[in-house]
Amino acid sequence: METAFSRVSSLEFYDRIIAGLNDENDIRSLCNLMLSKLIVIDPEETTRRLDTIAECYRKTLSTKLRDGAVKQEVEKQEEAIKSVLRVTLLLVEKTKTTLPSIGGGPSSSVGQAQASQAVQNPVWQQYWEWVNKDFERQLKSLREENKEIAA
Repeated sequence: METAFSRVSSLEFYDRIIAGLNDENDIRSLCNLMLSKLIVIDPEETTRRLDTIAECYRKTLSTKLRDGAVKQEVEKQEEAIKSVLRVTLLLVEKTKTTLPSIGGGPSSSVGQAQASQAVQNPVWQQYWEWVNKDFERQLKSLREENKEIAA
C-alpha cells in the first residue's frame, strides 16, 4: 500500500476501505489494517473521513449476537470489537481528536483545538464519548497492551 498509494485515486480508495468496514469480519479486519496504515500515509483525508468511520464502527460495536450464538460467533464478535477499539485508539492518537483539557477552558489553545475538532467531526466526537463510556474496560486493557508493546 505504501508504494502504490501515490498511483491510485485516494478518494476512491478511501470509499472502498470505508465500504469494507461494513462488510463481513475478514474484510473488516483487512480494512482496519489498511486504515491504520492510511492514518500515517494520509492523515488529512483520514481525519476528513472520521465521521463516516465512526458510523461504521458504531454499527460493529452495537452488533448483538442472538441468544443461542455458538462459541465461535462470540469469539469472532469479541475480536471484531477489539479490532475496532484498537484502530479507534490509534485514530484518536494520530489525529489528536480528543485532546486532554489541560489548562482550562475554551480560551486556552488546547480548548480551542478541542472545539475546532468537535465542529469538524461531530459524529466522531459523539462516537468517541460513547466508546469511552460503554467500552471503558476494553479501552483500558488495550492501552495497557500498547504500553507493554512500546516498552
